[in-house]
Amino acid sequence: MASVTARGGAWLVDILLSVVVAIIVAAAVGVVSDALAALVFLLVLVGWYVVSEAVWGQTPGKRLVGISVVDTNGNDISAGDAVMRNITKLLGGSSLLFILVGVVLIADSRDNQRLGDRMADTLVVRG
Repeated sequence: MASVTARGGAWLVDILLSVVVAIIVAAAVGVVSDALAALVFLLVLVGWYVVSEAVWGQTPGKRLVGISVVDTNGNDISAGDAVMRNITKLLGGSSLLFILVGVVLIADSRDNQRLGDRMADTLVVRG
């Protein structure tokens, strides 16, 4: 299983890269509409995780630190699994308290699963 520090490192890389990409794309769309730019910003952030995990089993940050997401049987995750495990990031990533709760859940889990992993029956593994 991937350690909390590996997961945290991947998260830090992903949040920095995804925000930069989201800002660039939203700024381009913002020429047309501010409301649309806000929606695009959110979609890029969510899509960063969902699409990359559903297609490659890992985000760029996870790839950089050498971890990936699999289902509890060790198989590739589905698009539905990727959506399910990332719903909690949308809710939990907006507050330091929720992030700390996620770390506690990982530490409390035999398989280092946060809430989203438990909901989607996924694991973050080395490799």
